[in-house]
Amino acid sequence: MAEGCLHLEGLRVGGANGYVCPVCGVRFEDLEEVRRWVREAERARDEAYSLVEGDGFGEIALRESQREVYRRRRVMYELENAARVPFVRPEMVLVMYDGDRGVYECRVFYKEPRPANAMESFAIGASQEEILEFRSDPNPIVRLLAEKVEEFHQVRGKLAGDGAPAPERRVFYSSEL
Repeated sequence: MAEGCLHLEGLRVGGANGYVCPVCGVRFEDLEEVRRWVREAERARDEAYSLVEGDGFGEIALRESQREVYRRRRVMYELENAARVPFVRPEMVLVMYDGDRGVYECRVFYKEPRPANAMESFAIGASQEEILEFRSDPNPIVRLLAEKVEEFHQVRGKLAGDGAPAPERRVFYSSEL
């Protein structure tokens, strides 16, 4: 976990079954890791019970600890229920090639209101192997993004092979998704 980040904006679905904090970028590999994060807050709350016997500060600490447990549980329940939410097709996907890092950066845009489990950004390596790995991801948005990145990757490769300048970005609209 990133030092000091409380993941106040919750967690977002990341590639390959993981979850990512949009603030600090910390990755939770699966729901079990998210559950451990919740249990950490529950342990901190349980430790705060021993402080209640003293002054009013202990009671304040207990209430704050309980509030944090509720917040983390809410995040976890949203992620658990995200799989049950029907697939929401993005309105637009922007794919940008970053030659310095050798990756494709994807930005996903939805009609308002944005679904709770919506993926907003994603990076995928600019190699056929990495793209194919994400084509078999269980998350339908990740598969869709990988398909569009592969399409853009092939166009860039063909143009580069012909000696023409390859585009750095491509926008896919809902009619193309």
